[in-house]
Amino acid sequence: MATEDRARWTLVLAVAVSVLLLTGTVLFLLRETRSVSTTPSAALPGPWQPPSVTATAAATVGSASPPAATSTKPTTSPTPTTRPTSKPTTPPTTTAPTGGPNLSLDAFADADGSSKADGTSFNDVRDGKLDTFWSPIGTTGRVSVKWTTPVTLSRVVIRQAAGPIRSWRLRNHDNDEVLATGTAAGTITFSPVALQKIDFEILLASGTPRVTEFQTFAE
Repeated sequence: MATEDRARWTLVLAVAVSVLLLTGTVLFLLRETRSVSTTPSAALPGPWQPPSVTATAAATVGSASPPAATSTKPTTSPTPTTRPTSKPTTPPTTTAPTGGPNLSLDAFADADGSSKADGTSFNDVRDGKLDTFWSPIGTTGRVSVKWTTPVTLSRVVIRQAAGPIRSWRLRNHDNDEVLATGTAAGTITFSPVALQKIDFEILLASGTPRVTEFQTFAE
């Protein structure tokens, strides 16, 4: 009997201790649970989100400064400076500009006459220069141009430097035919004629004439 009672009390004691331990554990857990529920919970950081494109654009538009107004002035091209062009100096013409070559300058041409003043020459009337001349002795005389073979002429130009000629006669020396007459020297035209020598005769002048050129042309 004593052994059974001891076993029974041992069992009761073990059960009581287990109950006490279980009760203590439950109370501890209740107290911890209460403590956790009353402590404010810290917010955990969530996943990173990119900023809103609309918000960013709005912020950019709001903060951007308006473009500065620029005034565009019309560009005026500078007016080019025009330099005056100098006209070339034209030397005096010593031969007729049209009607073919001056046959008095031909290599086979020559000149003679009735008389010549000192310092002058018959051939000065066919040298193509206006600063040389032939003068007769006195106020009348003849100067002629001739060729080694016949030439055909229809125009003569008499140029003079002084002693205005008042009367003259142009003659075909080959047959004494008078081709033209006049009262002032210059350009003389006539019907075409073939000849080897042509005479210019001064019949009257207001002073000693100076003939600078006796030019002959076929047309």
